[in-house]
Amino acid sequence: MKKMKGIQVLKKMGFWIKNLILTLFILSLFLVLLYKYTPIYYTSYMLVANAKQVFSGHKPHIRHEWKPLNEISPQLPKAVIASEDYLFLIHNGFDSDNENVKFNRGARILYQKNLTITQQTARNIFLPPGETFLTKLMETYFTILLELVWGKERIMEAYLNSIQMGKDIYGAEAATQAYYAISANDINTAEAAGIAACLISPADLNPCEPNTYLLRRQAKIRNIMEDMIEIQWKQEE
Repeated sequence: MKKMKGIQVLKKMGFWIKNLILTLFILSLFLVLLYKYTPIYYTSYMLVANAKQVFSGHKPHIRHEWKPLNEISPQLPKAVIASEDYLFLIHNGFDSDNENVKFNRGARILYQKNLTITQQTARNIFLPPGETFLTKLMETYFTILLELVWGKERIMEAYLNSIQMGKDIYGAEAATQAYYAISANDINTAEAAGIAACLISPADLNPCEPNTYLLRRQAKIRNIMEDMIEIQWKQEE
């Protein structure tokens, strides 16, 4: 009798777990499809930042303004590719062989986590900060989805609008207004390289107050940008 009850409990648990996984899968697909076509005004990282502000006794505040990719200077995508992920346009979302370090010629001097732009986008939009096995597993899952469903142009657009680019500053428009008092569409090569140089530690670095390391990193990024061809995004039907 007890054995029968135990089997029934296990069957119920299996039923609920199966339905939970199915529900989460459907929800994730819905969000990925929704965010393919709509601006992303708030992300999991912004939520965590606001929560930390509240818990520390401060009013929640972040600077963020969504801008379509065609309203962002083409120098900025080139700068972040040169800085963060030189093979972004040709890889499948992952850099398991650490090829970026070889090809970007050292722009990312402290290239520690080996995360591609697609992986960073998946983390920033869908996952909380952390390095657990579960977050890594979910990062892999969302990275595959973004590459399959969004494509490179949308991934870059979401990345440039969601990544942290300063203390409480998220996205290109907020960053360029904060640092240079201009729109993201108006920044030049040097300014774009300056912002990209800070991405390795955006809360601590400021392109308007560069130290020796930051100036050296900015120069490396500019050198790589000069050798890059203009990015031609594939227009979707």
